[in-house]
Amino acid sequence: MLVRLKQDLRGLRQISKTTWRHWTSNRRLRKEFRSAQRKGERIVLDDFGPPVMAPEAGQPLADFSPNTEVKSRKAHFMTLDEYPSVDYSFEIRNPTLSGNYINGLGETEPRPAREIFHTWKFDHPLGKLELLFQAIRTPGEWIALCKRQWNTRRFTGEKAAVQVPVDDPAAMTEQIKAFTLDLGSAMVGVAPLTDDMVTEELPLDYPYIITFGVAMSRDEALEAPSERSALTIQAEYRGTDRIAAAVAQHIRDMGWDAQAAIHNFMQIPAAVEAGLGQLGKHGSLISKDLGSMFRLGAVATNLPLVIGQSEDIGVDDFCARCQVCITNCPPHAIFDTKQMVRGRERWYVDFDMCIPYFVENHGCGICIGVCPWSEPGRGEAFSLKQLALRTKRAEAAAADEAVHVNSTDEFRRRVLGSAET
Repeated sequence: MLVRLKQDLRGLRQISKTTWRHWTSNRRLRKEFRSAQRKGERIVLDDFGPPVMAPEAGQPLADFSPNTEVKSRKAHFMTLDEYPSVDYSFEIRNPTLSGNYINGLGETEPRPAREIFHTWKFDHPLGKLELLFQAIRTPGEWIALCKRQWNTRRFTGEKAAVQVPVDDPAAMTEQIKAFTLDLGSAMVGVAPLTDDMVTEELPLDYPYIITFGVAMSRDEALEAPSERSALTIQAEYRGTDRIAAAVAQHIRDMGWDAQAAIHNFMQIPAAVEAGLGQLGKHGSLISKDLGSMFRLGAVATNLPLVIGQSEDIGVDDFCARCQVCITNCPPHAIFDTKQMVRGRERWYVDFDMCIPYFVENHGCGICIGVCPWSEPGRGEAFSLKQLALRTKRAEAAAADEAVHVNSTDEFRRRVLGSAET
């Protein structure tokens, strides 16, 4: 009882802090931003909030300009008559460190990720954009945030004094998966916790990560970016928070360590390793059953479990030929080819181009809404087709190689053999 009381007090303190900031220091920024939007003007974000960390000599600077070299289009099934403009209602005049640099774009050596957004640290290099994003919440979005923060109060806690022995990790894994699904998740898996899943600022010392997905409403996703889609996303994230907190508490009640790993945790690498899907060109996970219509949550634990296996469902093959998310992205922030990021070649979204549009509209999600995989019932067929085509290409390549080898052997037999005689 005392532990839960401490958790409740912690949640109330967080909500009080958020509420005070929203209705006091952020109020002027919110008012001036909305006025600039109506008038077609721009506010200078450098005039608000604390000073941010300045780039060091030689470090690359952010260029928030949209990419104008990509052809634009709008998917006919997206609800808005047109996407919001990339003519933003704010500007940052002081040099800002590139978010791509923070993310490790172009780095050939592996390293943990670094905090970049949703940090609540407004002196961070991208703190001005973070400040604006937090300030311009509507009353409904502010209430949704408070509800999320209330859920997080049980992300951590004390474990039971008596530990339940685990003689059969496979059976325990199935039990935890069933418990997570019963709470409302659509998928769940287990992965080993590795360095590429954590940030430098929040290391997690656990052997396992339980990762799960909560289904999204595609109808609301097709209205992105809008307040309705933003509120729906917040509701879906509350679902991941609630499930993660409950699973972590369930494990702690068995006497094992566990904490919800939602904030500053790299959800996608864990979900890929657990077999929930693959990274798509738009920077989000794609699953065979839900496409990108789900939100991820996770729990780190030392409860003995059996890890899953990553599954190749053909996403790379599909994304290499698809242009839908690229042409629908208003600032055209999505790379057409894989990039080297922290020592691994992967699909990547240009952070410096994406984030100002995301902030201006208080969220986005166009890319996952238009993704062909996100249309209900199509993922399985896409996967089967891509894997079949890959097999066909491999067989054709093998046949060509066999013809080449046979031709070479015949040449040697006829020409070189006759020369020897």
